[in-house]
Amino acid sequence: MATKTINNVSNSTSLLRNSLKNERLSHAYLFVGGNMENLESQATELARTLNCQSPKASSKSGIPLDACHECISCNKVDTHNFPDLDVIRPESKSRVITIDQIRRLIQKVSLKPTEGRYKVAIISSAERMPSVTVNAFLKTLEEPPDRTVFMLLTQFPEKIIDTVLSRCLRLNFTGETGVELNDDDKNWLHSFISMSVETNEVLMGRYRLLSNLLNHLSLKKDFIEETYQEASPLNQHDDIDPTLRKKWEKELDATIESEYRGQRSQFLAGLQWWLRDVWMMAMQQSIDLLYFKEWAEASKAIAKRINSDQALENLQSLENTQRLLERTNVQETLALEVGLLKLKL
Repeated sequence: MATKTINNVSNSTSLLRNSLKNERLSHAYLFVGGNMENLESQATELARTLNCQSPKASSKSGIPLDACHECISCNKVDTHNFPDLDVIRPESKSRVITIDQIRRLIQKVSLKPTEGRYKVAIISSAERMPSVTVNAFLKTLEEPPDRTVFMLLTQFPEKIIDTVLSRCLRLNFTGETGVELNDDDKNWLHSFISMSVETNEVLMGRYRLLSNLLNHLSLKKDFIEETYQEASPLNQHDDIDPTLRKKWEKELDATIESEYRGQRSQFLAGLQWWLRDVWMMAMQQSIDLLYFKEWAEASKAIAKRINSDQALENLQSLENTQRLLERTNVQETLALEVGLLKLKL
């Protein structure tokens, strides 16, 4: 089933209000936009409205259409002390939404509301749910308990799997999606850019870039494995039933692989944004349009060597590499080697 999409803040807000007015509230929404703070604000406003005690307007059956922002429920929602509101965010060193977080949420929404009309769950950065977490959540997302509303928030809808998308009404809020790089990834990208300026089209230099890239990804995967293995119940219990051990080992391997693929995709997206900057410079656009303005001089230096068509081919090449890497049977080193050697730098 295709996901229905509503674009921009005005239309999205109107749709929500009309849904309440016509008593056709969806049980699951996907809020998409470029600013997570704004998405959380929109989701919180809906949670506040659904449970407002003194609404400015209501539907025929008494469902609030606008929150008063003054009653006890509104104030509790504002301070995240409302017992029927849960906000789930990525946790742990690897910044993922864990299966334990989702299991606790499922258990809580199975109970009747404590104070409000609705139980509301806001899942921030929903793309950060590994496959094992998603699988644990799907049944409840499709058939939630009565008076339960889920709001999944993301800046990267392309990373949300189809089985989740099909269960949600998607609302697009304005704002360009960027990329979040941790300090290690950003430092590596800066180093890559500096080396690219020096390397030009020398083949040995290109393989040096590839070697550094593969080494960085290898260290990233090692860190993910170490983090998840330390947190695994396999290391917390001495006597484990063989069948359960096998199940946990399978879940652990799947989680590590899912997290690594997600972090790799995010990291390569940073490289794509820089290649976009080079393309903008090749078209002689304003520096104000660059994503990485702090590296404008390096982007200019690369852009002087190539034309705008070549710069666009760079973007397309890396996009193709990303798509290849999403296939489980592709050899990572080969895909990255082919993609990197195609770049015109």
